[in-house]
Amino acid sequence: MKIIIFQIINYTLSFFMWMILGRILLNFIVGSRQNIMTVAFEKATAPVYGLTSRIFPSAKGGWIPAISILLIILVRLAIVIIFKPASWR
Repeated sequence: MKIIIFQIINYTLSFFMWMILGRILLNFIVGSRQNIMTVAFEKATAPVYGLTSRIFPSAKGGWIPAISILLIILVRLAIVIIFKPASWR
């Protein structure tokens, strides 16, 4: 059961990290134009960006994606240390 919880949390955080990277890449390709893909990426990453903005209120603009990815990586590392999957024993 412990490994299932670990995997769900890890995959969810991984999903958000890749969505943020996808949003960054899409912004470089499309620019400021709105289409269905940009709206989907914005809606998927809005909770993470909102949480990052609440934790770091002074972070503005282009720093929020970088800080969000850094926070996700730190949380994933903390989860690995806390849960230590059975395959590592």
